[in-house]
Amino acid sequence: MSENRVRKTPNNGRKRGRRTLRVMLVVSAVVLLSSVLLRIAAPHLISSSLVRSAIGSAVSGWTGHEVTIDGPPVITFWPEPRVTLTDISVHKSQGADAQLLAEVDELSASFGFYTAIRGQPQFSEFRFVRPRIRIERDKDGKLDWSNEGRLTAAVRDAHRNETGTQEIDPSLDAAVDSVQVVDGEVTLVDEASGREFLAQGLQADIDWAKLSSPLGAKASLSFEGRPLTLQIQTNSPLLLIGGEVADVALGLEVKGLSGHFQGKANLMKAEIGDGSLELNSADVPAFAAFSGLRLAGSEDWQTAGLKTNLVTTANELRFEDLSFQVNSTSGDGFLALTHPPQARPNLSGTLALERLDLAGLLRSLEIDIGNKAEARLPSVIDWVDFDVTVSAGTATFAPFELSGLGASLIGKGDSLKLVIGDAAFLGGSLSARFSRPDAAADQDADLSLSLEDINVERLIDGLQLDGTLPTGRGSIHLAARLPNGGPDGNFVQNIEAMSGTLRFRADDGVLRNFDADGLRAMAKGHAYFQLSAAGDEDFAFNQLDLTARFDHGSADIEKAEISGSRDTLTLSGIAPFTRQALALRAELMPNGDPDAEEGGPLSFFIGGVWTDPVISPVPTVPPPSAAPRLPTGLVP
Repeated sequence: MSENRVRKTPNNGRKRGRRTLRVMLVVSAVVLLSSVLLRIAAPHLISSSLVRSAIGSAVSGWTGHEVTIDGPPVITFWPEPRVTLTDISVHKSQGADAQLLAEVDELSASFGFYTAIRGQPQFSEFRFVRPRIRIERDKDGKLDWSNEGRLTAAVRDAHRNETGTQEIDPSLDAAVDSVQVVDGEVTLVDEASGREFLAQGLQADIDWAKLSSPLGAKASLSFEGRPLTLQIQTNSPLLLIGGEVADVALGLEVKGLSGHFQGKANLMKAEIGDGSLELNSADVPAFAAFSGLRLAGSEDWQTAGLKTNLVTTANELRFEDLSFQVNSTSGDGFLALTHPPQARPNLSGTLALERLDLAGLLRSLEIDIGNKAEARLPSVIDWVDFDVTVSAGTATFAPFELSGLGASLIGKGDSLKLVIGDAAFLGGSLSARFSRPDAAADQDADLSLSLEDINVERLIDGLQLDGTLPTGRGSIHLAARLPNGGPDGNFVQNIEAMSGTLRFRADDGVLRNFDADGLRAMAKGHAYFQLSAAGDEDFAFNQLDLTARFDHGSADIEKAEISGSRDTLTLSGIAPFTRQALALRAELMPNGDPDAEEGGPLSFFIGGVWTDPVISPVPTVPPPSAAPRLPTGLVP
């Protein structure tokens, strides 16, 4: 018996498998046939007017406003049931008047087949084509759009739970699903500013399973003619809509710039709070052209980036763990932006940079000392007061380079102070101070510059000066005054406008192309000659000491003494330095016996240009004849 049962088991298993397969095929065929038959019969089973009325009621229930549908409904059942309505408008009742809030050219949504048969269709996957929405923002930042609808009820009930996210009464929860917007337009009327803001070409995809769920959205639009893309993710959308602070992740992309923020934000006040911020511009000129934002000192920027953690207090926004990059230069530091009541914002902190472009920094502070004034871009001082300390491993002021620079910037209103405490420069050191009082008070600015123990030849070469100029190691002290830029406070200056004093001392150098012996030789037989005709030897000196006053582009040399081993050269007169010209009286005096036949004193005039001035010797006046000596015997 047992052997027979064992042998029959495989056949019985195969028979049971065939019966199961047949049953599955039959059931599938019945289900498929029923589905097809229902789809065919759907137009007769589902009332289009019922669906039209239901979707209108759904929109009205969400917004709390009156909804009007003028176009006939179009219902399709393949590949899924979907209704399309046209010419929809949403009105807000104001007594006897009705304010138009929104118009939609076309609205479509999917609905449940079996719920529609039961007379209670449930809609999802909404699609709005060419909606035009008007939103009013009151002085408190609240958006007056939704009235007593389901969304408003949920927003009013939303509160924070123990985890800090939103929570609502389960009875107020409802499914939202996905929403797509095509070619929309939003007008925001801001009561606080009295302005209207228009966003056009809105393309948006919103994913919001239900009111109590997180929300994710991505939108592209044109704002004031500028295209941009926005992204938002939040676990507390109801709190955000209600004007509360909520955790968000925000993304922004515009031409030349992308940004990302993750932290706390207030949608109604358009403010961000504690969180991480990152901005990157791969094309600064493109972003500047796109946004219309231009800042003096940023003309040479090509790429820029910033990362920081934002920390907010009552009237202060701190940029902690700040790191930034401009072109190939990076830096870090800390900044705090405070906004006292009834006062301008104030920026304070410290910044450390790998490299600093001093010319760009001066332009950003509206300090321009050049040959000609140029059209000015808005300066940072137009917007904020500041007290910032800046350090740089390397600082450039073309064609020169400094190292180990430390500077302090203080600006309040139109007053400004820039102090460079110390920096290595041309083998020595540099310090400087620029101080401008309130420009509206019609006061001048003061500039002081001190160069200690620098290589003078490298300075002259960097300035691209040519002519009879000194070399060696020296010190330069400049004190200058710059006239006020006018009642508008625009401080654009040039060299001709400066006035002040200059002192220059140098040791162990040479005066280029000043041949003392050749000069004496030429002076004996020529009334005037080019300095180059006297020879190309240099005049070696032990010490050079020069003091001058300058004004209106010309220097008045009060004292100039150049002491060499054999001769001492003294100079006085004027030097119109903006034209690189000379008008000097000079004297070459031997350090030894002045009555020596060779190498005696020589007076001459120097005129013409620096590169090769004209020498005009001063004729020597013969001394009075000596009285004849009487014979000894005749003296009484």
